[in-house]
Amino acid sequence: MTDYYVRMFCNSDFMSCEDFWAVESNVAHRNILPSDMGTLHSHPGKDILTTLQDCYIGSVFHKLELGPGEYYPRMARPDSTLPDSSPGSNPDKSPAAQYARTTSTGQLHALIQELQKICRVVHPDGRNLNAYGHEIRNIIIIACTEVEAQWKNILKANGKVAQSRSQYALLSPAMKLAEYKVVLPWYPWLAPIEPFKNWVPVPKGKKQVLPWYDAYNEIKHDRERNFSQAKLIHALHALAGCFVILCAQYGWDFARRGEAAQDVFFQLIGKPTWHPSEIYVPTGGSNTARFYQFK
Repeated sequence: MTDYYVRMFCNSDFMSCEDFWAVESNVAHRNILPSDMGTLHSHPGKDILTTLQDCYIGSVFHKLELGPGEYYPRMARPDSTLPDSSPGSNPDKSPAAQYARTTSTGQLHALIQELQKICRVVHPDGRNLNAYGHEIRNIIIIACTEVEAQWKNILKANGKVAQSRSQYALLSPAMKLAEYKVVLPWYPWLAPIEPFKNWVPVPKGKKQVLPWYDAYNEIKHDRERNFSQAKLIHALHALAGCFVILCAQYGWDFARRGEAAQDVFFQLIGKPTWHPSEIYVPTGGSNTARFYQFK
């Protein structure tokens, strides 16, 4: 049996990802495959991990969740432990994955254009954030149905059928959604938005608190009684949620991360922190999907 490890070098100032190792009973191969990069045999009387630790003083070896080339469908993760590499990307380059990504980002940008029109009439500041109306309601409903579609298809891709809101919430710890934070460079006076803050699975019978999603359900099921929940603030947060769920699936290259801040509507300022054991290991060969085991 082969296990896979990442070697981290640690000192008082930083921790860096040095290399990957394929570890068997008494031998370890550097950079996963047996090669001239390095094959190490266990020292007499010692197991292979102890031998590795002896050979690389100051390093820590973390066992990886996934082997080289393995990934969770529709879940982005970095292939390095550098902070700037988060949220990473997903290795799936199949036509189906490309189609899903393209159509989803197209929907997001179409909604952003509609919201920008509204913000030219209702200035997004102060008491105006509680302004409500039909066009704002339409944005909330479409944005939230889009988020729901993403939730359902991520779960389905990982072998789990989504039947309820409590099952949607399983994605929050799996994709670290609560750690995402965005700002709107066009409206720098607005506070940063954390659309999935505190959104975690809860015991049966209790309800997850997600204000913009609660507002969506109220105005969807009874617009006459709950029309005042079709607020501009909920539209902003719903679209931020749409943006984050795409970042958490595909990374954020689609958001034109290299362009000047004033040219993007949403900008990530808070991203997940991944444990070394959670990263994807790159490979020159084919990639293999593995179901995420939801807890």
